[in-house]
Amino acid sequence: MGPTGTGKTSFINLLSGSNLRVGNDLESCTGDVQISKPFVLDGHIITLIDTPGFDDTRLSDTSVLNMIAAYLAYSHECGKKLTGVIYMHRILDNRIGGISARSFRLFRNLCGDATLCSVIIATTMWDQVGVEVGEEREKELATKDVFFRPALSKGARMARHSNTLESAQTIIRSLLQEGSQSVTLQIQEELARGFDISETNAGKELSRELFEQMARHREELKGLMAEIHEAARARDEESRKELAQERLRMESVIARLQFDSTNLVRGYKDALTKVEERLRITEASTAAASHLSGSFQASAMPGTVTKPAGGNEYPGQQTHSPIVQAVAATENSNAVLEGKLAAAVPVVGFWGRLAVMLAPFSLTWK
Repeated sequence: MGPTGTGKTSFINLLSGSNLRVGNDLESCTGDVQISKPFVLDGHIITLIDTPGFDDTRLSDTSVLNMIAAYLAYSHECGKKLTGVIYMHRILDNRIGGISARSFRLFRNLCGDATLCSVIIATTMWDQVGVEVGEEREKELATKDVFFRPALSKGARMARHSNTLESAQTIIRSLLQEGSQSVTLQIQEELARGFDISETNAGKELSRELFEQMARHREELKGLMAEIHEAARARDEESRKELAQERLRMESVIARLQFDSTNLVRGYKDALTKVEERLRITEASTAAASHLSGSFQASAMPGTVTKPAGGNEYPGQQTHSPIVQAVAATENSNAVLEGKLAAAVPVVGFWGRLAVMLAPFSLTWK
C-alpha cells in the first residue's frame, strides 16, 4: 500500500516477475486490486497484492477504500490470511504533505494498532537522492510524531528499498521472519463482525476528511461569490467570466465530495460483488487447470521433479498451501497445454482461448 508514484507496482514486478502495468509520476495505472504471479523465496511460495493509492489520479478515495476493503473482506471470509503489509513512501519527499499524511492516516485505520508489528514502512527512490540527504530525511520520518514515529513505537519497522532485487527480498524476508502467525487487519475484523463500511475506523476517518474538504471548499466558494459580485459591479466582464468558470469548477468538486460521502456504503457493496465474481471466475479456471495438471503428473516418470516457469524446484512433500500450489501449477499447465495446442491447431482470438479452457474436459495429453 501507499500513495501513487511510490513504486508499489515496480516493487511487485521486480520480485515476482509479473508484468503489472507501471504508471509515471503524474498519472497512476493501478486502477484495481491486482495479484502478482506466485514466486518462491527461501522455500516459501509468495503472492503479493497491489493496491491503488488513496491519491489516485482517476479514482476517488471512496472508490479506493471500497476496493481494498472488499478484497480484504472476501479473502478473509475465504480463509486466505496475510503474512504482513508493506507501506511505501518516497524518500525523495522532504516532508509529508497533506496527501501523504491523509494516505497514512487511512492506512493506520485500515490496519489497526494491533497489527503494526507486521507492517514494514519501505522508503523508496534511494537511487535518486544523495545518501546523506536520504539518511537525514529517514531520521526525521522515524523520530517526529507528525510522521511515522507513532506507528514505529507500536511495532512497525522501517526499511530501505534501493530498487534492487536484493533489497526487495530483504524486506520480504523480514516479514517472513516475524510472520509465523497470520495477520488479520482491523478492517477485516470489523467487516467480519457485521460492521457497515461507514462504521469501520477507516470509513469514519474517510468520512471525516470528506466533510472537512467540503467545508473548506464552501468557504472558498463564499469568497469567490463576493469576487464575482465585485467584478460585476465594476463592469469587469473578463474577470467575471473567469471567476464564474472557477465557481462552476468548485461547485463540481463539492458535488463530487457529497456523492463520495453518500455513496460509501453502496459503493462497497458494488465493489464486493465485483471482487466475488472476479475471484470466483479465477478459482474456477484454477480448478480446471489443476485437474489437467493432475493428468500430466500421472503420466510423468517416477522420481522426476516438476519445475515451474522460474526454474525453482518444488519439494515432493506438501509444505505450502494447496491453494497457492494450485495457482503455481495452473500457470505451468496452461503454458504446456497452449504450446501443444499451438503445434496442432492455431490458437487464435476468443475461440482459441475458449478451446484451451475447455480442453481438460475433452482432451488427455500423453
